[in-house]
Amino acid sequence: MAKVQMLALQSIDGYMIDNYNELPVLFSEEVTRLRDAATHLLNENVSLSMLIDWVNNETGCITYLIEASWQTRSIINGMLRMRLIDEIVLYTIPVMLGTGVCLYQQELPKTNWKVVKTVSHNDEMSLTIFRKVK
Repeated sequence: MAKVQMLALQSIDGYMIDNYNELPVLFSEEVTRLRDAATHLLNENVSLSMLIDWVNNETGCITYLIEASWQTRSIINGMLRMRLIDEIVLYTIPVMLGTGVCLYQQELPKTNWKVVKTVSHNDEMSLTIFRKVK
């Protein structure tokens, strides 16, 4: 069965952080690991209807990964509305930006998630992985 992962980096007040260059080396190493583990990398041009077809018809352990950015947030919100995302990998940087771009654009349907992993990295960021409850 296929799995769809979303990777997001945010401030503690919920704004997306797109500039990975100023982040700890550990973060870029972990992003590289996630990208390498994914079977398919998705972008803002993915068709939701095609993704539904792929997810429903794939055999074996296939992982789709989409990274949250201002370019992908619309498609991610569509994926969340259609309940296509199975896992959220959320990195939080301990900074309050006060302004910026929020990932979640509109009211989304209620979906239950469970925390499957939390890790703090040298007081520079935290990782929380959420998995959708089926």
